[in-house]
Amino acid sequence: MGRFINIDGIDIEIIRKKGKRTLSLKIDTKSGLPQLSIPFLCPLFMAKSFVQSHLVWLKKSIEMTPAKQYFQDGMHISVLGENVVITSTKERCPTHISDGKLIVSGVPEHLHRRVKDFIKKQTYDYICSKANEVAKDAGKDIHKITIRDTSSRWGSCSSSHGLSFCWRLGLAPTFVLDYVIIHEVAHLSYMDHSALFWGHVKNLGGQTQKAKKWLSENARYLHSFV
Repeated sequence: MGRFINIDGIDIEIIRKKGKRTLSLKIDTKSGLPQLSIPFLCPLFMAKSFVQSHLVWLKKSIEMTPAKQYFQDGMHISVLGENVVITSTKERCPTHISDGKLIVSGVPEHLHRRVKDFIKKQTYDYICSKANEVAKDAGKDIHKITIRDTSSRWGSCSSSHGLSFCWRLGLAPTFVLDYVIIHEVAHLSYMDHSALFWGHVKNLGGQTQKAKKWLSENARYLHSFV
């Protein structure tokens, strides 16, 4: 945790990073708060001056950042591309989708967690099936697949052939999830973003531009869910 400065009534977290040469300002997708990353020895007056020069952008970005959301009874969401209405019930039953409804039993205070757990499970099952299918076509093996609560990456691939994905992708259309899966599987062959890598993504069926455009336009919405 860094220290905070206040500029024009806005609290901004200062994060000093060794080896960093430039200053960068962003809205943290997980906390929704402004963060300024600066070189380790950067003086505070320089950090404040940088924020002042980007104040218009910062205020606009804060206004555009949606409030944090919790799953609630009656809320309309999409689960793996299927539009559903969250519907609570007093009857004891596992969380499931039926006739356009996401049926959730139990007391209201447990509804958010149960919906989130359901989305995680559905997303994990879908990813396992799709990723292994794509990996087989690419002649590769996947060591492990995990679902995480990430804020900076939609997916990642480790050198030990482990893939991880953000659970919020389960709220996106399947062509978006398919693209992220294909992107990470392609990293099993190319651990970079070279022309060969992007050619491999295309050969595996990734709808790169369409998916990137959707994520760019809807990232704030996805990350608004806690």
